[in-house]
Amino acid sequence: MGTISLDFDGVLHSYQYGWQDGTIYGSLMPGAANALRHLMTQHAVAVTTCRKPLLDVADWIAEETGIATVVDTGDFRFWTRDDRILVTGRKLPALIYIDDRGYRFEGWDQTLLDLPCLLG
Repeated sequence: MGTISLDFDGVLHSYQYGWQDGTIYGSLMPGAANALRHLMTQHAVAVTTCRKPLLDVADWIAEETGIATVVDTGDFRFWTRDDRILVTGRKLPALIYIDDRGYRFEGWDQTLLDLPCLLG
C-alpha cells in the first residue's frame, strides 16, 4: 500500500470563491467523498494544504465526508494509515500527487517552452 496525496483547494474543496480571508468557503467537490472512500480501500490518503490552521481543514473534511482525519504535527516521515486521512502542510512521499494546478515536469527545456502558454 502506498500513499496518494491530494491538494485541498480545487480537488476536495470547490474553491469557488478563491482564497478570500483564508476561511473555507465553498463546497465539497462532486464525487470527492466517494473517491476518498474508494482510495482508502487500497491506499493511505494525505491531503496537503497551505491553509492554517490545519485543524480547520481536517474538521471540514471530516464534517463534509464523514471520514476521520488527523492533523500532521510534523512527526510523520511517511503516512501509511488507511483508516483516516492525514491533513498536512508538508509534501510527504507519495505514489502520486493530485492537484488541480499541477504540471508534469519532464525537463527544463520543455518546461521553459511551456511556461508562457501555461501562465497566459
